[in-house]
Amino acid sequence: MSARLDVFLPLPLTNRGPSYTCGMIAKGMASDELAVTVVTPRTRRLSVHPARVIQALPYWARYVPYRWVRSISTSRIHSAFSSQVKAAPSQTRAAYIWPDASIGAIKELKRANVRIFREMINCHRGTAKGILDEEYMRLGVAPGHTITEASVAAEQEALEAVDYVFCPSLIVEHSLLENGLAASKIISASYGWDPARIHGSSRLLEPCDGLTVVFAGTICVRKGCHLLLEYWSKSKVRGRLVLAGAMEATIKEKCAALLARDDVVVLEFVSDIGALYRSADVFAFPSLEEGAPLVIYEACGGGLPILTTPMGVGRIVRHGQEGFVLDPFDEKGWIEGIQLLAEDKKRRIDMSAAAVERSQLFRWDMVAERRKKQVLQRLFDNGPVSDSIAEYADVAI
Repeated sequence: MSARLDVFLPLPLTNRGPSYTCGMIAKGMASDELAVTVVTPRTRRLSVHPARVIQALPYWARYVPYRWVRSISTSRIHSAFSSQVKAAPSQTRAAYIWPDASIGAIKELKRANVRIFREMINCHRGTAKGILDEEYMRLGVAPGHTITEASVAAEQEALEAVDYVFCPSLIVEHSLLENGLAASKIISASYGWDPARIHGSSRLLEPCDGLTVVFAGTICVRKGCHLLLEYWSKSKVRGRLVLAGAMEATIKEKCAALLARDDVVVLEFVSDIGALYRSADVFAFPSLEEGAPLVIYEACGGGLPILTTPMGVGRIVRHGQEGFVLDPFDEKGWIEGIQLLAEDKKRRIDMSAAAVERSQLFRWDMVAERRKKQVLQRLFDNGPVSDSIAEYADVAI
């Protein structure tokens, strides 16, 4: 028996960020068993075949800067998605929504008896807001995030209205439970990586005398970059810390002296992430709030030992195996972790091998195949639902 899954993606479908994640999952789920269609404002530079794509924006609006047409995108994508879902036979149709479909659209789907799956790309906004508000207060600056009480309430209403929620990490599951979501809605899932994205032999940076520690992502308070800069300085390890990504104003202001150090390198944009990983010895990701960062999966695939937090592990990093999982405010632990990986080359080699081996369980094709089975099991009630995937069970957080 086959089914149809229509995907609501409110962002342009591209090869970056959440839309890339959505595209790779949709691509891998599409099969004779599950016909997948992605409804998006427009698409560029990412093929998701055999999944279909419907572009909601008119032809002329697909080739101008998106900020110029964002205002007309919302109504068009909701209308296109509603029409697409309702065209399917009622007994085999399901919707898979990525943040943020309106509560009105969700209720309309429910009235039509459509089974709704929702993606949870980060922690519950209530949890995230509390974490970030506290840290910005500790730093003595105004919050640099956009999470409002209204958006927290809107997300909660949406979560309660849908049937199931895909959670890409255990920490995301915990955030939903602590905000009162029923455990029966939660589907344990993961994100993944594509070996082709990091394939190659070139290095972005010349070798240096000592350890090269790399961070990739937005250089911001949420990702804990102010803490990483401090821990690197206090470790007194010979080498360099490389931060790759756009930088938040608060980091520029609060960490100016640390950023000016000779052993700190800032790269605003990196097009070849594989070349960056090949320039590194260690990947550091001290995130305070997260969902399941793709860079962690890619860094493991690139053979880098990981230093991260419970928020940053996704489903892939296990403490003491692929790297070290540390509380973001454990200064002593972070300093000792950096020092240990600098001094113990054999430990780095062992963790590198473990990271590569572990990463093979999380290629996008495998991730999407697990998702497809989870969807079909729920659509057709094929016996007791089980999400106890063996490789998830031993993730230390």
